[in-house]
Amino acid sequence: MESIPTDSDADHLTKEIVKRIQDGDGSAWEAFYERFHDGMLLAIRCRLGSGLRTHLQSEDILQSVMLEALGELDRFRPRGPGSLKHFLHLLVTRKIQDRADYFGAAKRKGEVPLSAAMIDARAQPEPGYKDAESFEVLEAALNRLPGRMREIILLRRIDGLSGAEAARVMKISDDAARKLFSRAMARLVSMMKSRGVSGG
Repeated sequence: MESIPTDSDADHLTKEIVKRIQDGDGSAWEAFYERFHDGMLLAIRCRLGSGLRTHLQSEDILQSVMLEALGELDRFRPRGPGSLKHFLHLLVTRKIQDRADYFGAAKRKGEVPLSAAMIDARAQPEPGYKDAESFEVLEAALNRLPGRMREIILLRRIDGLSGAEAARVMKISDDAARKLFSRAMARLVSMMKSRGVSGG
């Protein structure tokens, strides 16, 4: 398995794909989708939790976020390394929160809506990763971590946030975020090695 995906050495390629999309190159959208599919799906699946996963498929959230991103990419301006991942992180977080609010309100009213499409979706296995071998193992390991450890890894390595940005999101000090990230990565790497997989 490759190391946990980051775009530290791929920002130039990402900027090129975004510019091509902004210039109307239809094939660039496919490249964008392929580039971010697995990382975004991992972030969505790890954040939905079992409650929302009974109502929603991760792939539906991903498709919705991708459509929203397509509509907003013409106005997107990179502000530094990882800014596109940060932009996508905000879209994913907002979409999941919107869905959680919707189902939470419906549950409080005693009327959790189940459309025919939702019932059909629940009966079928959820679509998987394009690089299933890598991401399924990573998802399983992340889901065995305590919640705060999982979240700091998702924020830093999957969503592309800096240490300071992750600290703000988690409402902890920069130093606490740095220590939490270090402990979380050490535990994740240990778990992956125990399964015979290298991560990091």
